[in-house]
Amino acid sequence: MSRKKTIDQAQLFHETEQLVLKSGYAGFHFKALAERLGVARSTIYNYYKNKEELVTAYMIHLIEEVVKNMQQADQEEEPLKYLIHLWSRYAHMHQMLQIMPYIDQHATEKVQENINKMFRLFKEMKQKIEAILVDGQTKGEIRTDVQMTTLVGLVMATVQVPVRHMSQSQWVEEVYLLVVEGIKK
Repeated sequence: MSRKKTIDQAQLFHETEQLVLKSGYAGFHFKALAERLGVARSTIYNYYKNKEELVTAYMIHLIEEVVKNMQQADQEEEPLKYLIHLWSRYAHMHQMLQIMPYIDQHATEKVQENINKMFRLFKEMKQKIEAILVDGQTKGEIRTDVQMTTLVGLVMATVQVPVRHMSQSQWVEEVYLLVVEGIKK
């Protein structure tokens, strides 16, 4: 009897991300993923019942990475700049999250569980951003005449600013400058 081939979780998530970004959610299927991984489709089914379970598990992994890396912001000299730098490293997160409306959220109990966990993680992410902004307000570095939800939304929206035709560090500097000083001359 032959041994079942195993899949490295990091490689599985990487290939899932690449395939979704390349082909979109509708074009993502286990056959193409299995080809990229060099395994049989049945091997993937040993881990996930369907693409909804796999994609939502990947999205949890992605958001957990961001939330974990946000912990570092408190130790940084410029926590807001650190967050923007973090967003530049996870710029693809926005593209991945755009597929949410296409996912059958009731496909399985695991998918529902994953979706609920994602929303909890988003809430945690927003709370961490808010804590950094409140600290900046306390220090007199961030304005207090704009509602906190607007400030948090602005910081979160920077992930949508394209990182093209420049280095990542140039992008961080430009976006940080715009967030801190605005676009008005």
